[in-house]
Amino acid sequence: MRNGIIDTLPVVLLVMVTFYCVSATSEATKSQGEPQQVTLFSRIAYKDQAYGRSAFNFQHSVRSDDEDWTRITRNYYNVLYGNFSINDDTDWFSVSSGGDEPSRIKDLGELRWSDVFYTPFLPANPRPDSGIRAPRQGESFESSSEERVTKVVVGHLYLVHIKNDVSDFYAMFRVDSLLPSDHCTISWRVVPSPEQ
Repeated sequence: MRNGIIDTLPVVLLVMVTFYCVSATSEATKSQGEPQQVTLFSRIAYKDQAYGRSAFNFQHSVRSDDEDWTRITRNYYNVLYGNFSINDDTDWFSVSSGGDEPSRIKDLGELRWSDVFYTPFLPANPRPDSGIRAPRQGESFESSSEERVTKVVVGHLYLVHIKNDVSDFYAMFRVDSLLPSDHCTISWRVVPSPEQ
């Protein structure tokens, strides 16, 4: 009898620790509050100066047309909408890149906020940015950009891992509405890092 209890003890402890970790991550994700919203306008379509209304910084909750954008963000965006065009389609998101900027973006698929229970791991790019190239035949833009660019799809949830010399954090956002190659409205929130 005693050996049976000792044999099952590691299994019981593993189940308890797993349940605690999943519950803690779920609570931490939900504790971020309700997602906020922002509308981004295609940089190519509107041809505004600088980033116009196309860029957003999650860390500072500010869009690029804010009068204090440069002072607050040092002109650093986390996500940019409509900066690329393929066959006149500007519905692409990109993360800041250049030099040793290892940030990444990933389309998690069609999800609602109520489907989110944890932050998936998204490793920073291990290689310095060598620029974004057009995809080769049979290759996706996501692959050719090393997950720095992804397609905008209504109802899809996206994960960004923002990493640079001063920041290292995760955010999620969902495309709530889209007028193709014109503007999109996203709901967003900064989420706990799975690495901590």
